[in-house]
Amino acid sequence: MLKHRIISFPLLLALAFLVVCWKEGGPWIFAALILPITLAAVLEIANIARKLALPVNLPAAAAAALLVMAKCGTGKFLAEYTRFLPSALTVTVVLFCFLMLMLLFDSDRARAVKRLFVTPGVTAAALLILLPLSRIYFDSGAMVFLALVLCTKASDTGGYIAGMLSNKLMKNGNHKIVPSISPKKSWEGTAGAALFSIGTALIFAACGVITLPTWGVCLFGFFAFLGSFGGDLTESQLKRAADIKDSAHWIPGMGGILDVIDSFIYNAPLFYLALTSGGI
Repeated sequence: MLKHRIISFPLLLALAFLVVCWKEGGPWIFAALILPITLAAVLEIANIARKLALPVNLPAAAAAALLVMAKCGTGKFLAEYTRFLPSALTVTVVLFCFLMLMLLFDSDRARAVKRLFVTPGVTAAALLILLPLSRIYFDSGAMVFLALVLCTKASDTGGYIAGMLSNKLMKNGNHKIVPSISPKKSWEGTAGAALFSIGTALIFAACGVITLPTWGVCLFGFFAFLGSFGGDLTESQLKRAADIKDSAHWIPGMGGILDVIDSFIYNAPLFYLALTSGGI
């Protein structure tokens, strides 16, 4: 797994650098990537649903998610090219009408009713994470997007380092938090995760990206950690329920798209709401 990550990580890092630092081309790269990423997320969530014996109309879920992302995900950046696409409300109405119509042609009524409710849920679950992330990038700027991403991912890094060291250095190993969901998470690792997120937020504040008082910066970092922690546990619970180790195998050594963006399950929508309401 480590050798695969050695290949994947530099490629992801190079893409992230271009998206954030290349002023002219970065938004185009982001816009080009967000649709296949959305499709992959829908496929992974649908797979989890199917593992739990929940039927999904995958073409309808994927089409709805892609249309909404294409129309709403890039804000004004691609408005000239997406103006002909239906609105998110229109897509939602058509999706529900289509699924209800399909009830009339399915002899397995129970399966059809389940599909009616599960399919929009699969679409919404993917969009709930990726749509706010995309709008933060295009509406608030690449540096604010980078601050959220790094403060969130610093939690993963800090948790891994502190958890690994504490487990090796402490006589009886470190103290686990929720072994039934995530066997490796410990109180020591969690403390390291919080410190790394807060420290990263303070660095961005020193660079002038986060314009909050010191206590506000610390809260920003703490909530980034808290959301990352909750998102990671949420995806772990989903995968355990579906009895799978990775959400997919798109990215060598890292798994699927959900395995990479699980930290943003809560952070993406909540920080987007904070930004749009003027709270940050």
